[in-house]
This record gives sequence, structure tokens and C-alpha cells, in this order.
Amino acid sequence: MRRYFSWLNLLEPFKIPLAFIQSLIIVASINPDAVLGKGSYGSIWPVLAAWVLRKKIVLHESDAVPGLANKFLSKFTNHVALAFEETGKLFPKENTHVVGNPVRLKYIGLTKDEAETILAIKVNRKIVFISGGSQGAQRINNIILRALPGLLESYFIIWSVGSSNHQDLRSKTAGKNNLLISALFSEKELAAAYTLCDLAVGRAGAGTIFELAAFGKPSILIPLERKGGDQPHNAKIYADTGAAIILEESGLTAQKLFETLNKTLSDSNLLAAMSQKAKEFAKIDAGEELAKILLNLANS
Repeated sequence: MRRYFSWLNLLEPFKIPLAFIQSLIIVASINPDAVLGKGSYGSIWPVLAAWVLRKKIVLHESDAVPGLANKFLSKFTNHVALAFEETGKLFPKENTHVVGNPVRLKYIGLTKDEAETILAIKVNRKIVFISGGSQGAQRINNIILRALPGLLESYFIIWSVGSSNHQDLRSKTAGKNNLLISALFSEKELAAAYTLCDLAVGRAGAGTIFELAAFGKPSILIPLERKGGDQPHNAKIYADTGAAIILEESGLTAQKLFETLNKTLSDSNLLAAMSQKAKEFAKIDAGEELAKILLNLANS
């Protein structure tokens, strides 16, 4: 369901029956013992098909405020697994579990030397890792670009700019020292960036927040602001623990970002406290706990 006007919306009522029939055929052919729904439109028809076929169902809600799909589907499920404890008040307490958000664990525990080898850098200054998500964030990138000359005087910047912005920003930053810029990092490179950085700057998607927590990294979050968006809620809950600082995108300037970075990085006690709060928030075993719920349900 597009939350804006589009003529394509007129086609959706005709596509829904076909989507449901396709989902019934797929679920019946797989014949699962349990089904996991992760929210969004793509989960609605498979989960409803599983309910019609009397399959056992678990929903997982990654964000602090549940989306429309999961709020609707919660009426048809056996269990609801949550990433944020605060989300529990929005679902019936019975069969609701707070497990966290599964994160990639393969490279957690990298040493500094291993991380430097992966990224082919050797740095003797504080490191800031900046990421706008897989697609990049044009507004964040523009602000970083304006703040970059001052940042590079004191810090080493690892910057994931997104594939759509990569060539333009690489040409604009050509020849600059203390900068590693990439369109996207691989799983191993991302873990290395988290391992090495003293402070991370990025959006406030649930995946990003739980990865920051897993690595115990202080962070500055710039949540994506859009109608019905989840990131401001995610960011507030996380920042309230003391693990992160929020900067609102509206009205954000290069100067304000630069001053916030300087103030945070110059306070070693603050960085240590933020790191500790991040570790306390982390739920490293979220994937395992979610798997246990599924397996227990499948075997019941």
C-alpha cells in the first residue's frame, strides 16, 4: 500500500487475490511446520495463507513501533517476537517475547590488527565511521562533504556513501588524506569498520542500532524523517539508554555535526559510558532465541 497518491494504487485490489492464491500454493508446496513473518506487505499473504492452512506462525517485529502489516497479522499468529522491549505494550502479553534483532555474528571479535588488514589501513588517530545505509543518504552525504575538511584535520574517516553517490563523492574527495571511502562495504569490511571506529554516525534503522550495540560502539544517529517512519522512535529508545546521541535531520548543518563530533570524541569518559550502555543494550543471542521459538513451536 503506497502511502502517497499513485495511479498504480488502482491496480492493487485486482492483484491481491492473485497474490493470496500464489501464497497458498507456495506454502502448501513447502508444507512447513512453522512460518516466520518479518512484516511489510511481502509477509501478509504468505502468513495469511499459513493461517488458512493451519500452520504455526511467529512474527518478528524489528522496530520500536510495529508496522501496519505486523499489527494486522498479530491477530493470526501463535507468537510475536520483538526487538525492543517497549514495543511489548502494543501487543497482547501472552506469547510475546523480547529477543532483540538478529545481527551478523561471524566477524564480531575481530582484533584491531585483523580489522586494519581487512581495510588495508594503519591509523594512529581517532576513527569515525559514517554510513547512510545501503542506498546512501544524500542529505547526510552532502553535510559530511561540507564538514569533511575540518574532520580530516583531526580524525580518520571511514565513509560508506552508497552506490548511487559513490562516483560523484569519490571525484570530489580525490587526493584527500585520512579518508577511506566506499560505495558499500562487504560483511567483513563492515565488521572491520565497526571494530576500528571510536564513534559511528548513521541512520537509525533497527539493523544498524543492534549492530552498533553488538560492537559496543558509541554513535550519533540521524534518523530518517518521514511520515509513519520508524527511525525516530528507534533512535529515541536507544539514545535514552545513553548509548547514542540524536541529531535531527531537519535543520542539521555541517557546523552542528562537526561540533557534536568534536565534543563527543574529546570526552573519553563519555565515549566509555556510551560504549558500556551499547553493550548492555545488545542482544547478541537474538538469532538463537528466535530460532528456539520457531523450533519449539514446530515441534509442539
